[in-house]
Amino acid sequence: MRQATKDEQVRERLREYEAHLGAAGESVAVLARFAQAREARGGDVALEMQFAATPAEPDGPVLPAALWVALRQDDIDAVIDALVQHGTEQFLVAEHEQLGSDYRLTTVAERRGLPDVDMLIGQLAAFVGVPRDVVTMVSKWGRNDPRTLAEIERLMDQRHGQRSVSAKPPSGPARAVPAEPRRSSRGALSTDANRPSLAMSSGELTALLSLTPDQQAVLTTLVRQADIVVAERAPTT
Repeated sequence: MRQATKDEQVRERLREYEAHLGAAGESVAVLARFAQAREARGGDVALEMQFAATPAEPDGPVLPAALWVALRQDDIDAVIDALVQHGTEQFLVAEHEQLGSDYRLTTVAERRGLPDVDMLIGQLAAFVGVPRDVVTMVSKWGRNDPRTLAEIERLMDQRHGQRSVSAKPPSGPARAVPAEPRRSSRGALSTDANRPSLAMSSGELTALLSLTPDQQAVLTTLVRQADIVVAERAPTT
């Protein structure tokens, strides 16, 4: 069997490193949902400042306020970069021998930093008041798991009250759009072309209707599959 060359080994290690970053990104994406759900419940002081003042352990290190801002904005790449800078674990990419100034061969290692997601989990858990093992478990479900958003909302409701419309950063502004005639399987549904319609995100509609976490999870699934039109009356056959 042919042995891999040095270049092939390096490329394989780099692929493994990227896989580590990808897995970390999936967990961070769920932690961003925790931050956004907490933001939706408001507070007397800027939450990023409170986050930066809440260590995971007493007298332990803390991540800066910029991490909370990046989570709030769903900027996963920025969070990963910051966690690499604050992490201590290194990933070995390759080693090679190099002739030193004293004419002796020394081993030089190429390493890259790994993001310290556990540190972020610990600090975020302490800040939002959720046990660390619970945040860890939910982060492993992934952002697309139907349980994730419902569980995060339930946890935040228990500890910080119901979300408010004004406190939630909208994913996109509600906007009036011209109505267009639509046809359903039951027949034609005519609309007034001069009458505007209101487009809202599923999160904004959830807040407006004060849906339970289970109802919100169902709504999120439906919106992901199709556009939903709420008519004044049921279309006639």
